[in-house]
Formats: sequence, structure tokens, C-alpha cells
Amino acid sequence: MPNSESLPILVLNTGSSTFKWALLSEDERFLGTGTEEWAAEDAMSRRTQIEAKLHSLPPCGAVGHRIVHGGVQFRDSTVIDDTVRRELETLLALDALHMRPALSALDAARAAFPDVPHVAVFDTAFHRTLSDAAATYALPKDWTQRWGLRRFGFHGLSLTWSRDWLRAHVQPFPRRVIVAHLGSGCSVTALLDGQSVDTSMGFTPIEGLMMGTRAGSVDPGLLTYLQTHHGIVPLDLEDALANRSGLLGVSGVSPDLRYVAQAADDGNADARLAYDMFILNARRAFGAAAGVLGGVDAVVFTGGIGEHQPRVRREICAAFETLKLDAVTNDAATKGEISAADSAVKAYVVPAREDLVLLHEVRRLTSQAAAAQQ
Repeated sequence: MPNSESLPILVLNTGSSTFKWALLSEDERFLGTGTEEWAAEDAMSRRTQIEAKLHSLPPCGAVGHRIVHGGVQFRDSTVIDDTVRRELETLLALDALHMRPALSALDAARAAFPDVPHVAVFDTAFHRTLSDAAATYALPKDWTQRWGLRRFGFHGLSLTWSRDWLRAHVQPFPRRVIVAHLGSGCSVTALLDGQSVDTSMGFTPIEGLMMGTRAGSVDPGLLTYLQTHHGIVPLDLEDALANRSGLLGVSGVSPDLRYVAQAADDGNADARLAYDMFILNARRAFGAAAGVLGGVDAVVFTGGIGEHQPRVRREICAAFETLKLDAVTNDAATKGEISAADSAVKAYVVPAREDLVLLHEVRRLTSQAAAAQQ
């Protein structure tokens, strides 16, 4: 039987609506991959669904888990043991939407592959470089300290891949970069010398840009008004902000920008409003990131919308005189530079490869563990 070092690595990426898996070889080839929609909402059904998939897979040498929220406890990837698993349970209150399915997948995978290392890779870890000024909310200090309130930021695996792609393909490496991860979840992050210095998402993945079903930033006074004067209870408010707002809530059509844009073009006024809000929200975030950086050398579009919607890229960039896209390249691009030759700010499309970031982190931590045992 082959030893664990010769076996492929399994990476798991669980979200609120899908379960993604990939088996990757030592030379980073896909040996198997898939995406499944959740068949049911409850944790037990999800675990059963995951277990069925995992038991159909061949042996692996290690498992990497994308974990969205690391809280204040986890500022880097870590090998999972029983202590880590208990700590992860405490983070459910911060982001149950993503953490519940992730923990279901983690438990199922540890049961299916009990004799191999499991590694947690946290989206929030990328933003550990945020300054106190960028990470702190203007709330009473005793609240902040007692409950660990801060801006965490998300999409860290996607941001890691975009940054590393720029380093490998763009010389000299641009110092001031805006990365727009636009998909069902959306964020804009300001990178200075490759490190996160500001980001639109905050304590939870709801803050920031308008998204598919998430509201993005909303005046907190409006939320307390709804509770005080209209009897909206906290659980209903939380559900509305996460699942019934954004493109879906405004348009009444879909959380998918493709369908919203089509409905807008067909004359649906609500869909037109939702689309226009989405573009304006992105422009605001770009402007804020540029202000934090003191200028911009490059922008990156990634995520499902960022990679596949040239119209969205074009309409966001049209607000900035120094950011010009090449019309032909932008319309055709699935990867690489899309800026015009005379654009002062360069623009790129970078397909997200969170699976490879997971693979690299699993290799790094398992190698460190092996070296420590020698």
C-alpha cells in the first residue's frame, strides 16, 4: 500500500449553498473534482451528503479544509486536533452560515480519513496585517475588548491567489493593488506591498458591498429602528440581512447578477435599480480603497462575477479616468491583463484557485510537522 506522501491531497471548500471537493496530485493536477448543491439545510443531512461523497473517493494523504472565520483565535493555518475542533465550535456565533457546513464537512472527513493530517486554512488569516485603525470599530472600548469585536475581513484564500499570481506574472510587482472579489459574496481589499491594509467585509461577511442575498453595509440606526418601531426580532433581521437582501431583495428576480442584468435590460425597473446599486457600491469601494492606498497601481477582478462579467468590469472602471480597459481584450478575457496600453492603472482578471492555496498550505504544515519529528 502506498505511503501517505505518495497519495493525493483532498481539499474541501464548503459554502452556504455548495460543497466543493478536489483531489490534487503532487504536481497539482486534478485527479477528481466536483461541486454539489446542498440537498437539505440541516447539519445532519449535510453531513450525510458529505459522507456519501467522501466514502466514494480513493485514499488520500492529507485533507485541507477552507474555514471562513478564524475569529481572534486563529491567525494562521493550523493542523486540526480535538482542541482545535472545540475552538472552531465557538465561532458558530460569528458566522453560522458558513461555519455550520464547514464543521459538518470537517467532522465527516475526520471520520472518513482518521489516520491522515487535516489542516484548517482560514479566510480571515490573510487580514491579520490590518492595523488597529483599520480593524477597530468605533464602539465602547470595553465591548471591543470583552467580546473581541473587530474587522476580520474574508476571501483570504482568493486574495492570496490573486496576490501570488501578480507576483509571478507582473514585473515589477505593483505596490498598491485593489482586489475585487465579486461573486455571490463580494469584497474589495486594498493591498500595500502584498499585504491587506483595508477591506470592505468586517466582523461578518455581511458588511461591505451589496451581494447576491446579503445586504452589505446598512446604517445601524436603520436596523435598530426596525427592531424598536416595527417589531423585527433579531433572528428575522439576521436572516433578512444574510439571505433575503442584496440583488435578490432589491430586484425580486434573483441573487444571480446575470439574471438581474437581463431583467434590467428587458425593462424591469426593480432589476435596473438593483444592477445600478451593485455597480455604484463597487465604485464606492474602489474609491475608498484608493484613498487608503494613496493611489493605485493595479486592480484585480476575481470571483464568479469578476471573472466572467466583462460588462460589470467595464462599468465599474468607467468611473476612474486613470483606469482604462481595452474593449476587445476585456470582452474576451478569462485571464490576464485587460487594461488599455495607455492606462495609468493596470487591470487584470485572475481566476480564483482557492483549491491550490489549500494544497500549498497543507503541504507547508505537513512538511513542518514532519521536520519537527526528525
